[in-house]
Formats: sequence, C-alpha cells, structure tokens
Amino acid sequence: MARPREFEEEAVVEAALAVFWRQGYQATSIQDLVEATGVNRGSLYDTFGDKHGLFLEAVDYYRRRYTARRLARLEAPGPLRQKLAGFFEEVIEFSVGEGRLLGCLMTNCAIELAPHDRDAAVAVAASMGAMEKAFYRLLTAAQQDGELSAEKSPRDLARFLTATSNGLRVMAKVSPQRPALKSVVRVALQALD
Repeated sequence: MARPREFEEEAVVEAALAVFWRQGYQATSIQDLVEATGVNRGSLYDTFGDKHGLFLEAVDYYRRRYTARRLARLEAPGPLRQKLAGFFEEVIEFSVGEGRLLGCLMTNCAIELAPHDRDAAVAVAASMGAMEKAFYRLLTAAQQDGELSAEKSPRDLARFLTATSNGLRVMAKVSPQRPALKSVVRVALQALD
C-alpha cells in the first residue's frame, strides 16, 4: 500500500516556481528544490518525475496564477486605451519593482529553454498565444464599438502588443528605467491611432 502524500502539491509547485523564477532552470539544482520545498528527493521524483517535470508544473502554475489574472483585466469594462495603458503600467511597475531581477518567467523560459526544449517551447507558445488572443478580443471589441479604426488589423496589433509586452520585460532586466519603458508604451499606444 502506498504511503499518503505528506505535502500539498500546489504549495510545492509554488515554492519550486520561486526558485526557478529567481535562478533559471539550468542554475536550479534538485537540492535547491528540496531545500525550498521541504520535500525529499524521492517524493519530488515520485510526484513530478524529475526536475523538468516539476519545472513544467511550475510554468503551468505561473500561467494560471499570474498570466491569466493579468489578461483577465483586459476583459473588464472600460475604454481601450485606458485598459491597455493600465496593462502596460502594471508590467512596468512589476518590472522596475519587485520583479526587476526576476523578469517574466515565460520570457525567461523562451530565452533559456525554448530553442532546445520542445515542452518549454510549447508552454511559452501557449502563454504568448493566450496573451495575443486576449489582445485580439479586446481590439476586435473596440473596433466594433468604434474605438479602433476599421482600417486597423486587430490580429496584427495583438501580435505587436504581445511582442511589446515581452520586450518591455527583457528591456527592464537590463535597464529598469521607468521613463524609458513608459516611452515604449507611449509609442506602442500610438499604433492605435
């Protein structure tokens, strides 16, 4: 008979996420994960398979907890520019504040792992796809309401805004200067004119 688990799986994933987010995948050892989660190696392997399996669980948790919550705000009522400005302001504030050294886990994953790790590439593509879809829905609704010119392509703008969001996070890791990041957003919002 198998022993019952003595830990809350979501809490373990959340603790592992913090380590992967801070250190990156390659720099994180199994011992780092054991120390951060308080769960022994055997139990981590039994539950998640290996470090890679735990990493993919952490990425999924990040998408559900952080990315989905941020994208849901785009669905709230309000003017197009106000919602986009608020979205990007939140990205900037996190990027120059508590997240300055962390960056975006998905962007970090895209740079570190996606080129040679199919599972990581799929996870990043899903996350970026969700962001693009959220922008597309917002832009399409704004176009139907007359806030966005009928001559603008919601699909192209959604891709551009997705790239802008990810670019801001990369830029902030190198040079977290609020005025410079705000200038990028100001130019991005001009694409709606």
